[in-house]
Amino acid sequence: MKVTIKDVAKAAGVSPSTVSRVINNHYSISEETKEHVRKVMEELGYQYKEVNKKPKTIGVVFLRRFVDAYENPIFLENIRGISYICNKSGYKVEVITGADYSEINKSMEIAAADGYIFLYANINQRTQKYLFEKQTPFIIIGKPVDEHFYTLSVDTDNVQAGHEAVSYLLKMGHERIGFLGTEQKVQYSIDRQAGYMQALSEAGIPIREDYMLNISSSYSYNPTQILEVIQRDDHPTAFVVCDDIYAVILVRLIEESGFHCPDDISIVSFNNSIFARLTHPELTSFDINLQQLGMEAVSQLINHIENPNMFTTRTIVPYTLVKRKSVKRLMPSKPHANEA
Repeated sequence: MKVTIKDVAKAAGVSPSTVSRVINNHYSISEETKEHVRKVMEELGYQYKEVNKKPKTIGVVFLRRFVDAYENPIFLENIRGISYICNKSGYKVEVITGADYSEINKSMEIAAADGYIFLYANINQRTQKYLFEKQTPFIIIGKPVDEHFYTLSVDTDNVQAGHEAVSYLLKMGHERIGFLGTEQKVQYSIDRQAGYMQALSEAGIPIREDYMLNISSSYSYNPTQILEVIQRDDHPTAFVVCDDIYAVILVRLIEESGFHCPDDISIVSFNNSIFARLTHPELTSFDINLQQLGMEAVSQLINHIENPNMFTTRTIVPYTLVKRKSVKRLMPSKPHANEA
């Protein structure tokens, strides 16, 4: 009788999925376990075809109609983390992109990957239907727009980070705090603005609609609205900015208005990208562990590919505020409620 994976698993005292991972030299299995299982395989005379070792494919999906996707290093950091785990796990990585959802769906059909990682949260319903019909697992880096129990995701707590950005500026003596986000209705910007508003409200500071600005992209934005706010007598003394690229734009507009960052206007931004480190002044920015987000996403996805009956998981990756030179301490004022 032919020896099966289940026979090897029983003799080795491990699960069939562990035997499968040993065969594919999966990174999650210790060398000690691999050696033990391989010894049992040899003793039982277990043989497997080379086709069993054919690498599976992970599709990494994003829309190229978002111009910022090509100039923003956050996606490259995500892919870097994804590629690292895939290389260790014997999976191939295929980047899938398109100008619209129709192109995305067509590219996915051609790729026929074993699982997909979406670098954006707003997945088209046709795309979801296709994946469910094919019973193909997928995961989102970001917060799912819908709250279906079957959606896997890895994200940062952007609401809390937006709240912490304001709390830090309050501790530095700022009360007139603005927000610069994106008009693209992406969830991370929405959540960071929600945290910003929550922190101001808790501190007893009125939320001013004229201090909350949004731009379409780093290519096609209209600077007029931002310049008007900066040049007012009661302009914000600090801004929370949803992305380092937008913070670079804001620094330039501050300079064009005859002001300086941080002497006149301080900035706290997000992503801790190369832009944060190379901008003058260097930006205080939240490091949301972009590479770790990619690693967590692909690790979860591979687990669900190899163990289809696993429960849905949603992981929050911690962030760190990296303090640099773009925030100036103002004269101390009375303590606020959320500073206690």
